[in-house]
Amino acid sequence: MDHLTPEPSQPSRRRYGGVLPEERQRLRRAKLIEGAIEVFGTKGFHTATVREICVAAHLTERYFYESFKTLSQLFLATYAELREQLMGLTLSAMKQSQATGPIDMLESAMRVFLVFIRDDPRRGRIMLVDALAVSDEVAALSGATARDYAALLRQYLVHILSPEQMDRINLNLLADGMIGLNVLLAARWMQDGFEEPIDKVVRTNMLPYHGLLALLPGAKNR
Repeated sequence: MDHLTPEPSQPSRRRYGGVLPEERQRLRRAKLIEGAIEVFGTKGFHTATVREICVAAHLTERYFYESFKTLSQLFLATYAELREQLMGLTLSAMKQSQATGPIDMLESAMRVFLVFIRDDPRRGRIMLVDALAVSDEVAALSGATARDYAALLRQYLVHILSPEQMDRINLNLLADGMIGLNVLLAARWMQDGFEEPIDKVVRTNMLPYHGLLALLPGAKNR
C-alpha cells in the first residue's frame, strides 16, 4: 500500500505581486531595521518595545518574530547595517583621495564619519552610545568595528612613519589609541548638539596625525 501514501506537502512558494516569499521576508526584515533606527535612535534601546518598532516599520508584531527572537538581536542587526554603510562610505572616500597622500585619505575618512552621525544623529546614538550597553554580542561587534578602523589606520601609518620610527613604537597601540580618541571626540561633539562647525571638528581630530609629521623626523605624507 506504500504507493497510496500521499507525498509530504511542500512549503508554499507562491508569488504575490511577482515576489517570492523569501524576498518578502527580506523586505520585511529591512523595514524592521529601518523602524529600529527610528526607535533605538530617538529613545534608546532600553526603553524601546517591539510594538513601537513594528509601528515604525508599518508591520504587525508577528512579522517581528519572523526575523528576530529578541530586541537585542534586532539591535545587533541594526548596528551591523549601519557599520556596513559607514565602512562603504569610508572606503569610497579614501579611494577618491588616494592620490593626494595618507594624511588626506585619513582626513577624508574622518569627515565621512562625522558627517554620518551629524546628518542622522540616530546613527550616532546607536553606534556610539547604546552599542556599549545592549549585549555581549553587540559589544563584541562594536569592538570589532574599532579594530577594523584601527587596521585601516595602521596601513596608512606605515606610509607616514619610517621603519626606524616603527621599530621604536607599538604601532597597534598607536592605531587603537588614535581611533579611540577620534571616537571620543565625535561622541562629545554629538552630545554637544553638533554646535561646532564640522571643519573645526575635522581639524581637531586630525591634529594628532599632523603632530606625528611635525614631531617625528623623517615622517612623510606621500
